[in-house]
Amino acid sequence: MKKIYNKILPLLAGVALTGAFTACSDDDAPTGADTSKPFVCEAVNVEEGTEVSPELDVITLQYSHPVAVNVASPITLNGEAQTSTYKDNTVSVQVSLKPGRSYALFVPANCVAHINGARFADAMTINFRTTGGTVVDPSAILPLINTNATAQTKNVYNFLVQQNGKKVLSGAMANVNNNNDFAGWIKSVTGKDVAITGYDFIHLPESGQNWIDYSDITPAKTQWETNGLVSYMWHWRVPTDKAAYDAKDVNKYDSSIKGEHGGSGTEFDIREALKEGTWQNECIMADIDKVAGFLKLLQDANIPVLWRPLHEAAGSYKYDGAWFWWGRYGDEYTKKLWDLLYDRLVNHHGLNNLIWVWTAQYEQGFEAQMTASYPGNDKVDIVGVDIYADDDNAQKAAYDALAAMTQGKRIVTISETGRIQNPDKCFAEDATWSWFNLWYTYNQHTSGNTTDGFGNTAESIKAVLESPFVINRGDMPSLK
Repeated sequence: MKKIYNKILPLLAGVALTGAFTACSDDDAPTGADTSKPFVCEAVNVEEGTEVSPELDVITLQYSHPVAVNVASPITLNGEAQTSTYKDNTVSVQVSLKPGRSYALFVPANCVAHINGARFADAMTINFRTTGGTVVDPSAILPLINTNATAQTKNVYNFLVQQNGKKVLSGAMANVNNNNDFAGWIKSVTGKDVAITGYDFIHLPESGQNWIDYSDITPAKTQWETNGLVSYMWHWRVPTDKAAYDAKDVNKYDSSIKGEHGGSGTEFDIREALKEGTWQNECIMADIDKVAGFLKLLQDANIPVLWRPLHEAAGSYKYDGAWFWWGRYGDEYTKKLWDLLYDRLVNHHGLNNLIWVWTAQYEQGFEAQMTASYPGNDKVDIVGVDIYADDDNAQKAAYDALAAMTQGKRIVTISETGRIQNPDKCFAEDATWSWFNLWYTYNQHTSGNTTDGFGNTAESIKAVLESPFVINRGDMPSLK
């Protein structure tokens, strides 16, 4: 960079401009320079964070002094160089915009020069979006389904709404599953804390009697008190049969249907669990009440929760059907269990710190089945999808399908991911996910490896977290 300045700045001493700068006529060139005032951009016809028509074809930058443009360091739009011209104090950037897109116009530090003043204007970035398109419009997003939500819960939700279509929040799951170890590894290789940390009640049967205790909310509290957001999910493990239930043999509890996911599996019947008076109903009600106790500790600490139960209920529409017992007998019973969870947690236990996240199962060609599985905008705050792809593409088709499923009225997010989606690709293609949630690699924080189990390298994760489209914990405001 020093070599560039040493080469270019002497050219600014005279009126004539050559080499790296775009040509202008003698009539356009100024004959003097006022260096007593700061050289700054004073006005832009596109303001930060605003929406503009996709028909806009020129962005103008008004500077405090006459200017020239260094074509060796071009102005970019979403990373692509744009054609720029200048006259007097104005730089004009030719752009071609598409409907419903998010854009970042970047002016490098050694791009716009003060003629005769031997100085460059500071770098600047302007984020804006265009009207139209399929992106969820923040103004159309419905409010929280729980009108009694706590102030902090409303603050979190409103923040997510405000950022929707502009930025994506970084996130990571806990390393089995009530700690910040994996998030800590990400910090160690990138220098940044993720905005969202996710935890899992998967070991609920053991909590309080074995190696894990969910009443210790220290990891979530640490995240929240440093302006991060907190998410909980629930791999809901239930007895394989009544004998296991009666014996409280936690080694014979599972969430997967027997024969799925390589585990022992369970034959637990959701249909019986929804009937009062059955042992299955007694089991799930006790579990719900136990989880409620832990969520209540979070509420008492004023910690809102992005709450994601009954994830991946449909399993695969295309291949083997449901993977977990809560989806085994179809949409009707899953939706009834969702309603039961809401009623018990909110109306019975008074938990008003929950933002309810539904995990849809997207497969191309099965959009109608996905929509039929959806509980509805009146019962869900945010919709997510779990994506484990072999590349970092934007997953635009999945985004569009979820946005269409909610009629554009609910926030859309990547509730689990393996290979992280490239945020630049996402915003270039209008796949404006609210957050991504990187699934942990077991004991990554102690392995010494700099690549996780999904092929994300320390360098690639760092590049994602340094994207201008990404919000990390250090960028978060206090929502308390």
